[in-house]
Amino acid sequence: MKNLVYILLLTTVVGLTNCSDDTTKNPFDTPAALKRIEYVSTDGQIITPTSPNGFGARILSNKYNGELGTIEFESAVTAIGYRAFTNCTTLRGIIIPEKVRDIEEYSFLGCNNLVEVNIPKNVTEIGDGAFAYCDNLAAFYGKFSSEDNRCLVVNLSVDAFAPAGLTSYTIPYGIREIGGSCFEGCKELTSISLPSTINEIDDRAFAYCLMLESITISAGVTEISTSTFEGCSALNNVILPGTINEIDALAFRNCNTLQNIYCAATTPPRIAANSFENIAASAVIYVPTNSVTAYQNAANWSAYASQIVGYEF
Repeated sequence: MKNLVYILLLTTVVGLTNCSDDTTKNPFDTPAALKRIEYVSTDGQIITPTSPNGFGARILSNKYNGELGTIEFESAVTAIGYRAFTNCTTLRGIIIPEKVRDIEEYSFLGCNNLVEVNIPKNVTEIGDGAFAYCDNLAAFYGKFSSEDNRCLVVNLSVDAFAPAGLTSYTIPYGIREIGGSCFEGCKELTSISLPSTINEIDDRAFAYCLMLESITISAGVTEISTSTFEGCSALNNVILPGTINEIDALAFRNCNTLQNIYCAATTPPRIAANSFENIAASAVIYVPTNSVTAYQNAANWSAYASQIVGYEF
């Protein structure tokens, strides 16, 4: 019975998403509905928000009746706040009220039984890591959902990803940015293809993708941000374009099987002392043949002087 109610709950939400007639009455856009969050848990028990103060309204009650949980608020819910449901591991389905404008950073981080999410029409922002480490998340619906329902795309930036059941993924052409922590914790992905349109990759974008084996960064990207690939312990090959001019702190930290780094930039990019902390001891760094000496003498690159070799890109 729990599964049936859950399916009906999500079917209703998805159906509402696809209504194009503005005159269609939305039962989840009534004064009463705007002041509550309804949810389904895996065990039929109450789910208590991790951070109860980020909803734009005060919680009055939280009850689980029959097959549905309901959090009642004093006034309309306008945000799913910072870490609101972080590590609520029994959360399986949720109806986000229609007046919600912001889904903030890490709001559903670690909700590893959450399977589908409908984004209401008034949402304007998806925070970094909002759905990171949601292992069983299979689809997004509603506002910002990509054609394949696997991504939330805000202003040409992929800001969230639904990884369930995927071992490889191709980011749609036209995307310009990978948002912070977007793919963080996608444990089953072995490969990710980036389109040539990408020009920015934010902090921790691919951190702790434990099965990711190789990555080719698109030409046009100028910076590998802080902890972008931190903890990618299966990463073996990285190809960096000639446009790279900076590799930030911890960018490849604990990529302990990283064996081959190809960096096509003729001028050594700026790197931090710990950008390559704890990569494979036998790693080889391939740089343009005419730039070997420059790399070997550059700040922080000099620590890898014996591992830097020339390569014809």
